[in-house]
Amino acid sequence: MDELPPIVSVDDVAEYFKVSRSTVFKAMKSGKLKSYKFGRQRRIKREWVMEFEYSLINPDLTT
Repeated sequence: MDELPPIVSVDDVAEYFKVSRSTVFKAMKSGKLKSYKFGRQRRIKREWVMEFEYSLINPDLTT
């Protein structure tokens, strides 16, 4: 997945990072990855995915 759409699903994020859905849910539950509920599903804004990725690459520079 080269470019993420503006709003992505948990599956999309798992595929992007090549991790399990469970890992994505853990990141959301811990507050490291922002998300919102739409119906019965979780959705994540592309900018939140990029912020999360930045925090993984540069852990000392995030609050």
